[in-house]
Amino acid sequence: MHFQPSLPRLPIPKLEDTCKRYLSAQKPLLSEDQFKKTTIYVNEFLSKDGTELQRRLIEKNAKNVHTSYISKPWFDLYLKDRKSLPINYNPFLVLLPTSDPNYNTQLVQATNLVISSLRFMKSLKENILRPEIFFLKPKTANSNIFQTTAKSLPPKFSWYGAYLFKAFPLDMSQYHNLFNTTRLPKLEKDEIYEDKSGKHIIVMRKGNFFTFDVIDEDGYIYEPHAIASCLKFILEDNTSANEYPIGVLTTSKRDLWADARNHLSHIGNHEILQKIDSAIFMMILDDESIGTDSNNVIGVNYNKLLRTYLHADGTNRWFDKSFSLIVTQDGHAGINFEHSWGDGVAVLRFLT
Repeated sequence: MHFQPSLPRLPIPKLEDTCKRYLSAQKPLLSEDQFKKTTIYVNEFLSKDGTELQRRLIEKNAKNVHTSYISKPWFDLYLKDRKSLPINYNPFLVLLPTSDPNYNTQLVQATNLVISSLRFMKSLKENILRPEIFFLKPKTANSNIFQTTAKSLPPKFSWYGAYLFKAFPLDMSQYHNLFNTTRLPKLEKDEIYEDKSGKHIIVMRKGNFFTFDVIDEDGYIYEPHAIASCLKFILEDNTSANEYPIGVLTTSKRDLWADARNHLSHIGNHEILQKIDSAIFMMILDDESIGTDSNNVIGVNYNKLLRTYLHADGTNRWFDKSFSLIVTQDGHAGINFEHSWGDGVAVLRFLT
């Protein structure tokens, strides 16, 4: 987070430029007559209401120096939409298998993912995670002069020092939303909930929920063998598939799910739901395999791969969680993440 205090604020474009860009975007989509009418409407907006609205936006932006003028509308775009999360909003990423098949078993994959995720979280919390920087000249990243200059400059000016090297530090404020975060369904507009005190993860298998602590009382990550033992116990558990898998409710339209969740909470499930919400993240262990297919480049059943990580049947998923790591029976691994809390940049950095 070294560069955070010096990040420049997102500038508000001139109204004239915004209108020009809008017309440029509309031109390929409209007939000649439609475009002429649209141009008239835009010019009318520019000369009347637009000027006053632009003035108000600039005034509001000046009073909220801690954030961007686009931040609240961006969050509202996601949180107010009543459509269901899977397919409409939750993206997914799939990890390539390692060259050593011993690392591609379900237990080993799941254990390694849990430990790697926790190490990333610890680095983030302790402020030792390397800053996210876009380099126009990639060789600059490891140069001694850049590293020395970036470290020596005060945080309030460090971004501008990096800029001299054509290096552009990116905003990392959303990274903290990766962990212990859940989107809560609410009528009309959802909420983003976080509880950084959670030291546990939630594991789902066959629609059933399991939980265990992965951080001890002193803040240290439990030993890999302890985490592996917990996951092994879950994988060997003979409990049948949940007859009433409530995870499927997270696939519903948001108002419908909000009503259902309120009902679940009021009949005695508040603490259980809170346990899910406060978990560091969700680990999904699927009993299904992706399978192979020699007809495509990656050598797996492509359609089943997409279906598994995008939505599956919803019974062994909790789509509200900030992210869910998903490991199939044949060791394929990937992630499905809820999008309202942040951009994919944080997730890409987390996975790589």
